[in-house]
Amino acid sequence: MVVDPYAAEVVVHTQPTGSGYIAARSHKYGSGKLSVELADGRTYTLDLDELPGPEADAR
Repeated sequence: MVVDPYAAEVVVHTQPTGSGYIAARSHKYGSGKLSVELADGRTYTLDLDELPGPEADAR
């Protein structure tokens, strides 16, 4: 899972291989809750409505 505040999206990579992943799905910030099944069978839920954007540049 990659959380990218600059693109306002979360990318979930699945189906790992020795050289990467076969599949990736993008989910936009503000699109509700995202449930991800973990390798041990548990489910992790990420609230995409609550993710912060990038911090403003300190000047």
